[in-house]
Amino acid sequence: MKILMIDVGGTNVKLMASGRRSVVKIPSGRKLTASRMIKEVIKVTADWDYEAVTIGYPGVVVNGQPTSEPPNVGGGWLRVNFQKAFDMPVRFINDASLQALAAHTSGRLLYLGFGTSTGATLIVDDVIVPLEVGSLHLPHGKRFGKHLSDKEYQKRGKKRWRRTALTAIELLREVFNPDTIILGGGNSDAILPLPLNCKQQDNRAAFRGAVRLWSGADMLAEPYGASWRITRKKPKRSRTS
Repeated sequence: MKILMIDVGGTNVKLMASGRRSVVKIPSGRKLTASRMIKEVIKVTADWDYEAVTIGYPGVVVNGQPTSEPPNVGGGWLRVNFQKAFDMPVRFINDASLQALAAHTSGRLLYLGFGTSTGATLIVDDVIVPLEVGSLHLPHGKRFGKHLSDKEYQKRGKKRWRRTALTAIELLREVFNPDTIILGGGNSDAILPLPLNCKQQDNRAAFRGAVRLWSGADMLAEPYGASWRITRKKPKRSRTS
């Protein structure tokens, strides 16, 4: 299927589609309501060719649908019929889970996104579990969500912010014991050089996750309550003479 990915962030909405190599950005922020986002996306993609939409949503998604308004953009997300608005199938997944799904191969993977706010997802044996790490506390008592936000990055500077990020990464490593930690988001560049067993992922890689919500992909992620279950495409049997 030809997929349009809409990755909703606190600074930009990032768009990619099948057959297109580049990312198109639409400025977001607290004035970007769900209705306004739809109008902007339809306008920008008027000459694009796609037949289904994946939305990376910066909030809680249960059974494939958003259940709370996102904190860093405008409102109205729970009132809009997205499938009717786009006139095609639409599927939602938490934005951090979208990035984690894109990077997943096997085993235990932890994704940490450092952007406007902090997002996280754990994948264990093909089960995707979004994590609300923003309410966790660092050793000095500050919350992850406050002390690792883009606002704090701008206020405290790169070096001080990086020290806090490294502390957070090691705390979560001890808790979840992942095989690999994927770091994403606009501020992940500040964490270079990368800690042990960490990899940096460009936002463009999220498109692989967007495709993996639809049949025909190498992996198919389907909602199961507040988590997702992955099934893998069976390899074709080779014909023997």
